[in-house]
Amino acid sequence: MLIDQVSMGHGLVPCTTAVAPPDDAAWLELLSEELLDEVPVEAWRKLFLGPGYDSIRFVRETATLLCCEAPTPEWSEIDVRMLAARFGGAVERYGPRIVMAFARPRAALEVAMLLQRTCSRRLRSALFTAPCVAACFEVEGESRRLTLGDAPAAARGCADHAPPGSIHLCAATWRALGPAALERQTHGALVTTEYQGDEVISAFITPAPPPRADLSTFAGLGLV
Repeated sequence: MLIDQVSMGHGLVPCTTAVAPPDDAAWLELLSEELLDEVPVEAWRKLFLGPGYDSIRFVRETATLLCCEAPTPEWSEIDVRMLAARFGGAVERYGPRIVMAFARPRAALEVAMLLQRTCSRRLRSALFTAPCVAACFEVEGESRRLTLGDAPAAARGCADHAPPGSIHLCAATWRALGPAALERQTHGALVTTEYQGDEVISAFITPAPPPRADLSTFAGLGLV
């Protein structure tokens, strides 16, 4: 069953929010396709053909997806998952490129800024805010959530267009953050915006690099 998000503090809706099994065949089929190549076949069978089926819930919500390159070697997968959870989010996919979901754009930006500032590599990152449908389920003894539809691909596309060391914000994320939060959270960073008429259509935030960085976006601007 598809349910709307309810107020659960500052975090994402947990998998236990809904009490009925999913009845939307289109979303169920999409989730099945997403997981077919990600989890072992036996785990897939237990989820969709066995007892795991009753754990599947679909939630309609507005979320901010953070897509970034893996912040190795400074951060392990466990570290990243703990960081996301600390800010009320969840890691949906982990690999060379990570996708996390947050209920609050400010939390997503704070995590993105922290990863940029503490990683020796200049990461490509993006924040994409949009209404979406997320699947919550249990597989291989682990509670998981996965945003379905076009939003994850859009977040990855935004990250692809980010210069190394920068965080790309879509227009919806920019509006959701607001000027006060942006000024407070991006202190010391270079912020550039793209306009269409009077409207901001995207923005790029480039945190100042560590003092010993040999190469920097800021070097040519005389900021390091």
